[in-house]
Amino acid sequence: MNEIAFCITGWHYPLDYYQEISSLPGVDIYIVSHKKRRNIPGFLFELFPENQILLRSNIGYDWGCYQQFISSGLWRRYSTLFFMHDDIDIHDFGFVEETRKLLGNHAVIGNGRGQGSVSYTSVRNHPYAYAHSSWKPDSFDFQHYTIRGSFLATTRNVLEKLDTFEVYWDPFKIFIGYGNWSTKATCGKMADTFGPNCFGYLSEVFGSSKYITEYVRGKAGGELNQPGDVNKSIYSLIKRLSQVYIETYYREREVKARSLWLLAMKPILRLFSGKLY
Repeated sequence: MNEIAFCITGWHYPLDYYQEISSLPGVDIYIVSHKKRRNIPGFLFELFPENQILLRSNIGYDWGCYQQFISSGLWRRYSTLFFMHDDIDIHDFGFVEETRKLLGNHAVIGNGRGQGSVSYTSVRNHPYAYAHSSWKPDSFDFQHYTIRGSFLATTRNVLEKLDTFEVYWDPFKIFIGYGNWSTKATCGKMADTFGPNCFGYLSEVFGSSKYITEYVRGKAGGELNQPGDVNKSIYSLIKRLSQVYIETYYREREVKARSLWLLAMKPILRLFSGKLY
């Protein structure tokens, strides 16, 4: 029985990526697809057993995929677990052994360490990002490092102690960038549980190592704050309204007539559901 498992977010489905991954020995591959079966390319079912392709609701973005895999219980069979997007470039599968070595000293491994607020975040600056979380920081001054959701690795023992990732499921599907709320809350919980040095990295370069190159929204890249066909002022207003909604819903923001405010904001947010990305 293999001791290592990959959990891959199924979204872009590049053929060469999955062909290379499927040939990796000693690893069980699970794909959590946020696309419907009819939209999944047929080659995937030729490369992998059907019981390792998990079809799940398209909510929660990348961390939602990972939590859906955790909820399946399949991870309990493995000692080392990797979570990754299917739009990363893998240059050298030596990252598997290098990561396992680093896990001897750290609870969670990312690809490249970020700079500034990308890797080091303060609850005070992003209170809405923690509002949904079952774990709460003990102070607005709590600060912690992060790892990107496009690649991370950990162990069964860590997952057992962590129990769950703190996913913001974004019920209105307002903005793909809100996946970062899951990143911040989950990484805060990790740092609080395993200490400030819980994160290790394959390199000191953001998004890049000799093993892996990470991207944003597929290899074409893309700006998360690009509103597309929506007027930019309206776009900014809706994003801010959704932040206020989540703070109010989870009682991180105290307002009078709370229920009425939530009732008024909900239809506005539903109007823009799925239109901002």
